Amino acid sequence: MTHAVAILGGGLAGLTLALQLRQEHASLPITVLERRVGAAPEAAFKVGESTVEIGAAYFGKVLGLKAHLNAEQIVKFGFRFFFSEGRSDLDRCDELGASKPLPTGAWQIDRGRFENFLARLARERGITVVAGAAVKRVEFGDADEPHLVHFLRDGEPQSLSARWVVDAAGRAGLLKRQLGLAQANGHEANAVWWRHSEHLVPDDWSEDATWRARCVPPERWRSTNHYVGDGYWVWLIPLASGSHSVGIVCDAKTHPLATMKTFELAMQWLHAHQPGIAQRLEPLRDKLQDFAFFRDFSYGCKQVFSPQRWALTGEAGLFLDCLLYTSPSPRD
Repeated sequence: MTHAVAILGGGLAGLTLALQLRQEHASLPITVLERRVGAAPEAAFKVGESTVEIGAAYFGKVLGLKAHLNAEQIVKFGFRFFFSEGRSDLDRCDELGASKPLPTGAWQIDRGRFENFLARLARERGITVVAGAAVKRVEFGDADEPHLVHFLRDGEPQSLSARWVVDAAGRAGLLKRQLGLAQANGHEANAVWWRHSEHLVPDDWSEDATWRARCVPPERWRSTNHYVGDGYWVWLIPLASGSHSVGIVCDAKTHPLATMKTFELAMQWLHAHQPGIAQRLEPLRDKLQDFAFFRDFSYGCKQVFSPQRWALTGEAGLFLDCLLYTSPSPRD
């Protein structure tokens, strides 16, 4: 059997694409090949927990997932920025953020919980999701001939044919590597991040009733909170599973990865640059769940789709993230 579409990767990008295709083509044979076996853990260790409004509109309106998002994820209180370099008195820093819920709406996404829901929904809608499939290579067909996807499952080589192949395997970049599509974009930035198994509540970090009452409801903790300095920001993102995501995004030259590539180094860095955050995290050391870093997390891609019936989506293609501001040096 030749499938209409084979999607390589059953994460956020692959499953949402499969659901959108099913929505638009009720009988289209769609197969998703996913390397992982079993459900993803809640508070899964993935980039992309804080949705922006355009992404939220896609999930909520285009795919019709608003009921799940409202019930099983955290409704986001917008982006919030504190200009807090070197400060412990976080309620006295310049703060930029919404004072009441925004009409457009967005969510903080527990990626494990969301992707498990998407996989169940895909199967309910007749999409074939193959777990434990480690894709090795794609043999591209000539002209109108189908492509052949080779993968291992339970250690056994298998293959399937498909008219279209879409790489949604994230940073593994299956087709990008095979076709030589990788491209630097000149945005030299690194990131480290981790999770604690307890929510951080910035609203409780001050006894100033006026400051607390500025937000109605007083729930800054539901925001994506950014604590900003020269060439970096620190994020705090709450997850519906009860975990809280903490990360540092930084210009590679101004703040080298070597200064923060372990949890202990990251805490030292926070004590130097964001002491107010470091002080609030110290009591949560025993609640640390994980830690990771990305070097040069931003990248481009020479091509993301082709009339030869292949495409790349999500992080399998390109990834930018926000631009960082670094003060010019005197010689500039």
